[in-house]
Amino acid sequence: MAADFSFLERSLEQERVYSFTIPGCFERLLHPSVREHIDVLEQGPDRMVVRGTHVLFPGCPEGVRAINERFGVDLPPEVDDFYKRWNGGLLLRRELYRLLPVSEVIATALELRRIVKEPTDPARLPWHVLRFCDLGDGWYLALRRTAPRAWQVIWTSFEDTDTDLLFPKDPKEDANGVLDPSYLAWLRRMEETDGWPWGGRVRAPRDWPPGTRIW
Repeated sequence: MAADFSFLERSLEQERVYSFTIPGCFERLLHPSVREHIDVLEQGPDRMVVRGTHVLFPGCPEGVRAINERFGVDLPPEVDDFYKRWNGGLLLRRELYRLLPVSEVIATALELRRIVKEPTDPARLPWHVLRFCDLGDGWYLALRRTAPRAWQVIWTSFEDTDTDLLFPKDPKEDANGVLDPSYLAWLRRMEETDGWPWGGRVRAPRDWPPGTRIW
């Protein structure tokens, strides 16, 4: 039985207005693939007000099979179901969530391992960490395998190696980076909270969301 994404479908056509005050978000909002779907109501050096909806791209008929085959993993059915319907996109909430398409999930995993000089051969290091969401400024959300068919959502940075994430030196700090027990649970929480807090315990109390919903 396919995963139930009706909660997300209901919000796809909901027009909303946000005021963003973090310049790092501006570039993503103005990217051609997103800009054509939103209206910029106000733009200045420290504030951008936009009106629009979520932007999700047409699905990949084969789902995440390319990821599974490339890295020798078996992503859960809910992730496969999602990508068969939507091959990435951008969720417009109080934080911007750029969901990577299948090709970019693969490219990002390979590129980050090359940069930190970790093995790119699955036989040498299990591919148990796959970044699927780019938060900008070097921050990502990733799927980390905890069992053959169980993948939790974690928060990570560009600098974290897969070895660090698979074999953490500080279990307490690692636990604080676990956001949700599954991909579907993460999507549901984003819907219920309008995308904030994206990291729960990993955010300091003084932190605030990049965007404020006006309407």
